[in-house]
Amino acid sequence: MNAYLTIDDAPSATLNEKLDTLVARGVPAVFFCEGRRLDDHAALAERAVEAGYHLGNHTYSHPHASDLSVAEFEAEVARTEERIDAVYERAGVSRPAKLFRFPFGDDGGERAPAFQRVLREGGFVGPAATTSGDESDSRDWSWTLDAEDWTTDDRTELRARFDAATRAATGDEEVVLFHDAGNDVALFSAFVAWLDDSAFALADPLELVR
Repeated sequence: MNAYLTIDDAPSATLNEKLDTLVARGVPAVFFCEGRRLDDHAALAERAVEAGYHLGNHTYSHPHASDLSVAEFEAEVARTEERIDAVYERAGVSRPAKLFRFPFGDDGGERAPAFQRVLREGGFVGPAATTSGDESDSRDWSWTLDAEDWTTDDRTELRARFDAATRAATGDEEVVLFHDAGNDVALFSAFVAWLDDSAFALADPLELVR
């Protein structure tokens, strides 16, 4: 069973130390970045790119998409795209794919089809995205394994949640959700170790772009 680590709400001020953990264990990941956080910690995002990690778009200000108009959503995405492209350019690394994740998993409700059109027209690709031009295919990244780390700072509680989530996993490919901002280095490192020591085979999330 393969697992693909995706990390939301990046980059935080402690990303450097978190990258040390990922690099030491050879764990691949995608960081879904908020544009406002890239304003504050662009150099840390550059280090992630230089180390072979990928950056995805998580909007500029992390809003609920269902609260946005189509124009507002487009602006949130575009502002963050400018910053991600700048990070790759400064790092001297070619951007391999344009990835997007909705904050809170909120796809926009009744405006979801229009938001997907924005993503398609922007060249975003989802996991196993089609290239057939079928307008029904989704261009955002969801997840299948979630320990709900944002609701606890307790390591014992998080471990129990992780174990429960892994026991419940039934697919051949699990997209794992974790967070950068809101987690300290010790908790982040513990989660990465549990995932790396689990029965999952950890793989690059870009392998899901087919």
